[in-house]
Amino acid sequence: MMPELALIAVGPRSATLEMACGHPWQAPWDHQVMLDDVPILTTRTNVFTLSGLEPGRDYKVAVESNGHRLSLSIRTREEAALLDVRACGAVGDGRHDDTVFLQAAIQACPAGGTLLVPPGDWLTGPLFLKSGVCLWLQDGARLLGHPDIARWPVLPGILTDAAGRESYLGSWEGTPADCHAGLITGIGVQDVHIFGSGIIDGNARFDTWWSRPKAPFQGWRPRALFLVDSADIQVTGVTVCNSPSWTVHPLFSRRLTFADMKVAAPADSPNTDGINPESCQDVRIAGVRFDTGDDCIAIKSGKIWIAQRRPVATERLTISNCLMEQGHGGVVIGSEMASGVKAVEIRDCLFRGTDRGLRIKTRRGRGRLAVVDGIHMRNIRMEGVGSPFVINSFYWCDPDGRTPYVASRQPLPVDEGTPTIANITLRDIEAVETRHCAGHVLGLPERPVDGLTLANYRVRYAADAMPGYPDMAEGIEPLVRAGFHFSHVRGLDLEGVDIAGQTGDALSFDQVDLIP
Repeated sequence: MMPELALIAVGPRSATLEMACGHPWQAPWDHQVMLDDVPILTTRTNVFTLSGLEPGRDYKVAVESNGHRLSLSIRTREEAALLDVRACGAVGDGRHDDTVFLQAAIQACPAGGTLLVPPGDWLTGPLFLKSGVCLWLQDGARLLGHPDIARWPVLPGILTDAAGRESYLGSWEGTPADCHAGLITGIGVQDVHIFGSGIIDGNARFDTWWSRPKAPFQGWRPRALFLVDSADIQVTGVTVCNSPSWTVHPLFSRRLTFADMKVAAPADSPNTDGINPESCQDVRIAGVRFDTGDDCIAIKSGKIWIAQRRPVATERLTISNCLMEQGHGGVVIGSEMASGVKAVEIRDCLFRGTDRGLRIKTRRGRGRLAVVDGIHMRNIRMEGVGSPFVINSFYWCDPDGRTPYVASRQPLPVDEGTPTIANITLRDIEAVETRHCAGHVLGLPERPVDGLTLANYRVRYAADAMPGYPDMAEGIEPLVRAGFHFSHVRGLDLEGVDIAGQTGDALSFDQVDLIP
């Protein structure tokens, strides 16, 4: 293919670009990057950041890659001021509580300005972003979450004004709830760029936040980065790690970019998902390396309670050139998706060792607006993944998850709680060292998956694989090196499906309408 070069994000002092070269995550050859004809970077990673730029200046970027030369022009944004947090009293020695000084610096920085966090360990409680202010975490800078839970304020889940209108400041698993503020919190902010090569470290541990995964403290566990009702947010270059719960959680927000980042948490840390856009629109996730204790990316839109009050679907989301390692799921949709998830493109990504690749999970009771429609995945490589692709319409979450209403495999009446899954395409997928099965699709008998295409879908297996569950529902048994099972699918199109080395049949069907 002809490579393409695109600008993903630009701030006053950095720019992040993406090479589309046909190879997921990184190329087998070098990308030689030049700025105004001066070589500045050699990388094989397809998403990269140019740092050390000057505000309000035009640059010409050229990339030489595999015999091709691509170029584009960029202009960095203007910068009204540069404020060093030390000027406001912050110390950065990892011992002094810098919260009030860091927050004072954020408030003092004028709109259009950049707040500089230099190298150091900046011990802090939650910080609240301000519209129009960029946050620059230099190399060696670490925002370190305070280990004292009492220093993390609780935000009410619901605020109601005199007219009865509701707004939401906290959320837990798809429902408004009182939550501790995130280490970095943005409420109704716009035009914010968090950039640099520093670290946002939630500093969660098993003797603090991770000690009670299913019970609140003063409120439910916070996120490392929480955004609500915010817009035009860019997060580039930084590492976000050790979050108390979901690492990056934007809610009811739009025009968001997360690029050239690392998101990490120990493999045994509870609910430390990577990036979870919930009821968000126009989201781009590019060049992010995930290594988490739960799903790498989980796309959500709330449970039915919130869908009845503020139904906002997650729409127009692009995931590209990401590396997913050791998470439960690579890209997961649901199960809290009662307002719908639509128009998602996943391309040029590498999955290593995740339990599942693309996972769509829902259940009866999510509601009539719980429509998953237009999910397209292409040019993906999976290595050592348990199950490359799963649709589970019987996910056993919530207190009633094992009741006959959720778990029954007999057709029930279509009602206000019936979800929909439609128009799913997987193209040019290669899965090697697969452990559990080539794929597992369970549609509802009363509402089958409507429109599923697999094209150029290739699966090979790990010789030493151990049995595991393709997903979580009543009646699903552990599998090892199994083929692809389809149940209750209308309009299944298989083109170039290549499964070899499995135990049993490569393909099995139950109530499936195949396209000839």
